[in-house]
Amino acid sequence: MSGHLILVPTPLGNLGDMTLRATESLRNCDLVACEDTRRTGGLLKHLEIDKPLQRFDDHAGQAAFERVSLALRSGQTVAYCSDAGMPGVNDPGFELARLAREAGVRVTVLPGPSAVTLAVVASGLPSHAFTFLGYLPSRSEPRQTFLKRLGGREETIVVFETPHRIHETLSELEEILPDREIALGRELTKLHESWYRGTPTQVRQQLGSEGRGEMVLVIAGASAKRTVTETDQLFDGSALPEWACTFLDAAREGGMTLREAVKPLARHLGVNPSEMYRIAAER
Repeated sequence: MSGHLILVPTPLGNLGDMTLRATESLRNCDLVACEDTRRTGGLLKHLEIDKPLQRFDDHAGQAAFERVSLALRSGQTVAYCSDAGMPGVNDPGFELARLAREAGVRVTVLPGPSAVTLAVVASGLPSHAFTFLGYLPSRSEPRQTFLKRLGGREETIVVFETPHRIHETLSELEEILPDREIALGRELTKLHESWYRGTPTQVRQQLGSEGRGEMVLVIAGASAKRTVTETDQLFDGSALPEWACTFLDAAREGGMTLREAVKPLARHLGVNPSEMYRIAAER
């Protein structure tokens, strides 16, 4: 009897992004392996699902491997959830998938939320080629070396950064890539989702003292045809900037209504949401 491993994407922040297929997979599985039992336990409680949980994070010990392996080899269905987004991306999900394949177990990956692809599309930067490089180094010297190496990369770069390091990272980008266009997304899909775009200096100024929430940083590649100037960020109350139109189009394609999509844009540009809705509807 062969088991079944299902990699189940979970919402980045908005519980409405949980798909029916993902919900049913959690409802019908025998065991849920996850990065954080408290976080996944809260999601299961919201979905009114009661399943045994097995912590399986970056520090998972042999006992965790053995429990999941035993469940799969005995024919059980195991669902794996990361803290948020697509499992296997920047989390130990790939180790479970490899374990399952080595054991000859069926592996299914469900489509769903991903902060990486969301950030690339919403950034307004070129998306025909991009590279995700995980979290930036935590210490300043290796991080600066890392950022210097990005200078010659031609594709768009996506990285994660922690709230308590973001200001230091932006200051380093000001020194290393001062004219490069970047976009910083904060609290993606949540009530206070915010985007900051421009040069590193402009983004740092827009962000101000704000330092809460999950951060995704998108950096334009060296092949980008233009860099940002101060005038790129101006909004005269009539025609929307090109990047704003790109954001709205991406949000609508992702299932948001126009009224929902204009809210974070209005906050970013300092415009009344009703006025922003009128402008966006008329473009």
